Amino acid sequence: MTDKIIPFDPNISKEEVDRLFRKLADTRLPQMPIVPDAGDDYGPSLEWINKLYNHWLHNFSWDKAQAQISEWKHFTTEIEGLKVHFIRERARKRQDEAIPLLLIHGWPGTFFEFQNVMHPLLDPKEPNAPVFDLVVPSLPGFCWSQGPPRGWTLQDTARIYDVLMKRLGYDAYTVQAGDWGYWVLRELGTGRYPACKAVHTNMCPGAPPKDYKLNEKEQASMDRAQWFMGEKLNEGHMGYAIEMRTRPQTIGIAFNDNPVGIMMFVGEKYNELADPNMGTATLDNEQFNHAICTTLSLYFFTPPSVMTSMLCYYNNVRHEEYTEFNAREENLIRVPLGVSTFPFDAFPVPKAGVETTTTNLKFFKERDFGGHFACMECPNEMVSDMQDFFEEFYKA
Repeated sequence: MTDKIIPFDPNISKEEVDRLFRKLADTRLPQMPIVPDAGDDYGPSLEWINKLYNHWLHNFSWDKAQAQISEWKHFTTEIEGLKVHFIRERARKRQDEAIPLLLIHGWPGTFFEFQNVMHPLLDPKEPNAPVFDLVVPSLPGFCWSQGPPRGWTLQDTARIYDVLMKRLGYDAYTVQAGDWGYWVLRELGTGRYPACKAVHTNMCPGAPPKDYKLNEKEQASMDRAQWFMGEKLNEGHMGYAIEMRTRPQTIGIAFNDNPVGIMMFVGEKYNELADPNMGTATLDNEQFNHAICTTLSLYFFTPPSVMTSMLCYYNNVRHEEYTEFNAREENLIRVPLGVSTFPFDAFPVPKAGVETTTTNLKFFKERDFGGHFACMECPNEMVSDMQDFFEEFYKA
């Protein structure tokens, strides 16, 4: 057991980069859809698939992505026998005022999901805006973090992240997360970890009380969640989750050395869960393309992470049980909670739904645009919400 913090080099060798693009180029995509009028009823359309494939192969610059990744200070440390990879960056000014902030991604994200918000959190342009120290780990099994042992849950991840923050010298800290990171945040915010003082999330599944009357906008949010989840034996868009929570090694090995396999399995979520009405969240936007292709490349460059990352689904709460799990007394968030919700998230939630998951809702912002990947799609809004919430409710 060691508590050493070890600098880590995230650079990918030229040989590995060349190999990725050789394998991409040596791939035959189908020329016809599964049925003549498939569209996107059976998965992403062939038009979307070819557009993303051709961008990754012909237009994407790994050199640009590598420069962005390498501008941050990367480290590893060992906690409970697991190697944990993380970025740690100090506020660029007023360090004595900096709010320690743990940023936790989900699936199919990586630490790169926060690229668009890190600079303005570390060094805001507004002279009186709060500043942050940032810790951005890779979840166990993702990128350069070691895969967890059998039965490892997101509650276990919360425990080692609390150790990580204390190891870095933070006796008090805050957390922001979405997707699977939300359940790490949720555990840290229960009050069982006194150093965690406030949490903010962009995904907070919760069911309003049965007698609550939804307004039109709230009903649309609940309909969106139903569209994504479907029903038993007709699970809508949940095929990816069912496979990962039942046979992750089968599908993980199929994708491990297969870039187009990764593109389809991971890319599908960006097709379904980003706001299609935002110019910044479609394949017509260079920055969005770059973020997706960087994420795809990271999964390919860090085997077996595309397989071990699937354990989030195998070991944790099922989608259809989210709201019941979150409303249990032992799982309620008790530290100050801030929520930003976006209409194209998988689980956009009305305020009355959030209130069933916490005893301490302090901030609720309902946006009219944006989707599941909020820090990628809506970085300005997310930075503003984090600044407003944590400045008021973080008490060291």
